[in-house]
Amino acid sequence: FMHVIAVLGVVGLAIILERAYALYVKIQFDKAQVLSEVRNAIYSGRLVLGGQTLIHQIIQAGFQAFERSGKASEVQMAIDGAATKYFPHVYKRTSNLTMIANITTLLGLLGTIGGLIVAFGGAAAKDPAQRGAILADGIAKAMNCTAFGLLVAIACLLAYAFLQGRTQKILDDVNEVTLEAMNRLN
Repeated sequence: FMHVIAVLGVVGLAIILERAYALYVKIQFDKAQVLSEVRNAIYSGRLVLGGQTLIHQIIQAGFQAFERSGKASEVQMAIDGAATKYFPHVYKRTSNLTMIANITTLLGLLGTIGGLIVAFGGAAAKDPAQRGAILADGIAKAMNCTAFGLLVAIACLLAYAFLQGRTQKILDDVNEVTLEAMNRLN
């Protein structure tokens, strides 16, 4: 089971690195600057934002709906539609870390049980002088499997907590800016 736990650990690490890059580098915007751009666009009457970030795309969808119809309900539908399109890029794969944590914990426990079964089974069939060494070796291997499973699980859960916090901050900032834009348009 140690090999499976190691493979899941590598998969978890790949997810952590990809999500950290996406959430801290790729999906990055300055909320104050975007708010300033939104205010300037509304006050100038030219509803165009120059950026290409997630928030710029969502606000631009609202601006386009406002220019087409001028109705708050249409603007809200356009913003919701754009958010539905772009938010999955923020959420994706992060929840897989909790699944990996759960699976590695269970595999560690399963490895422990398997190791103990082998240790006690081998000890029963061997020379009494070797029983202690066989038991100690089997139990050590079983406990190593548990420790390795828990190590991978804890790392995945810690990374999940940090990535989920960043995800929530991004979503809160997007919601704040879109609400500000909606309020200023109406």
